[in-house]
Amino acid sequence: MVATADRHPRSGETVTGGELHLFPGGKGANQAVAAHRADGETQLVGLGKDDFGDRLEAFLCDAGLGLDHLERKPKLRTGGARFGRAPFGLDVRAAAAIPDAGAG
Repeated sequence: MVATADRHPRSGETVTGGELHLFPGGKGANQAVAAHRADGETQLVGLGKDDFGDRLEAFLCDAGLGLDHLERKPKLRTGGARFGRAPFGLDVRAAAAIPDAGAG
């Protein structure tokens, strides 16, 4: 997730007026796509059975990755990260949130 704003919030402050964008990816998915584009063989084997997992699976399928061994895990949630963007550049506001091992 990338949220835009005119400036970064101060501690405890909410800054409104920006946009929210959802982009699939993450370190493992981005590396798998890059390897595939360089003619490498890749397989993703586990994603949470949730909305983020649905989006990521569609993204990987569109990128042409092999998903033959993909297992959707209903009890696990797909990880994510939130970034904040102000006019002067990108600033990570929250680290990747991966509550369960083995799901994306």
